[in-house]
Amino acid sequence: MTRVIQWATGITGMMSLRHVIGRPDLDLIAVRVYDPGKAGVDAGTLCGTAETGVLTTDDRGAVIESDADIVLYMGKVETDTEGCFADVCDLLASGKNVVATGSRFIHPRSLHESLADGIETACRTGRSSFLGLGLYPGFFGESLGPVLSRLTQKTDHISVREVLNYSTYASHDLIFNAMGFGHAPEDTTPLLTNTDYAASAWIGSATVLAQSLGLQIQSVEGFREVATTPRALTVAAGEIPAGTVGAMRFGVTVDCGETTMSVEHLTRMADDLAPDWPTEIGYEITFEGEPNMRVHLVIGSHDEDHAEQGCLATAMHAINAIPAVLAAEPGLYDVSSISPFVAHWTNR
Repeated sequence: MTRVIQWATGITGMMSLRHVIGRPDLDLIAVRVYDPGKAGVDAGTLCGTAETGVLTTDDRGAVIESDADIVLYMGKVETDTEGCFADVCDLLASGKNVVATGSRFIHPRSLHESLADGIETACRTGRSSFLGLGLYPGFFGESLGPVLSRLTQKTDHISVREVLNYSTYASHDLIFNAMGFGHAPEDTTPLLTNTDYAASAWIGSATVLAQSLGLQIQSVEGFREVATTPRALTVAAGEIPAGTVGAMRFGVTVDCGETTMSVEHLTRMADDLAPDWPTEIGYEITFEGEPNMRVHLVIGSHDEDHAEQGCLATAMHAINAIPAVLAAEPGLYDVSSISPFVAHWTNR
């Protein structure tokens, strides 16, 4: 049985925790929480399942010192990059393998050499392995792009896009402080108003795709566009006043010589905002060349919350990667370098 630590219990982390508890082949060892109000609670009670006997804790050191095979790390790396990378390195050095979600974990070396060097050093110390993944980024472009390339004669441009409505996404920190919804368009306080920072959310995805296709990145440029809402909106994360940012798109354009790429996220707080932008909910990848191709993926049916179902897909991508990470030689991996893996459904 694989001994598992669940690190962080936000929306995706809670879905991951619930699944780990229900799996007969996974043994929950510890749960790291950040909110003191969640500490000392049975893990099952916290996520709405039967009690497990495992109490959650906000004691970082106690979790790092616990004995486990793998950590499902889902901390807020977008807003606390330094702290989250420090967590991961300490976990790896302690001998635990780590699967981490979050855009900045997809390809650490594309952000800064020191981030990747720190992880590789920790892996050598602990004889452990690290894999960063997700849904978007961390799966869609990185996994489907190389497969689709098998059908091409030549490709001039590859476009990867996510379109979502985030009105039901309840993370105030992400929606307001990081992304900048509810702020004046000229307000530079939110993290993603910095186009270099916005680019950093997607450069890992573009790098993994490029290296899978044997392309050399020559230059990268980040971008962010916003649209305001003409009316006040009440969404799950809070209140968005009229005249403030209600829709945005941001990403990177990448020059690889004869082939260029773009990777972007487009999200609205109401479906009628920014009507001139792409509106079809889901994930799309297009190849412009010979032949032209377009693939569109929708996660969740029409009566389900697409953002919530995307969080579930992210959690399951991490959980389904566990056997491949445990089998890997010690080191730093991404979805193009880890051995291919699929889901292994169990009868419960």
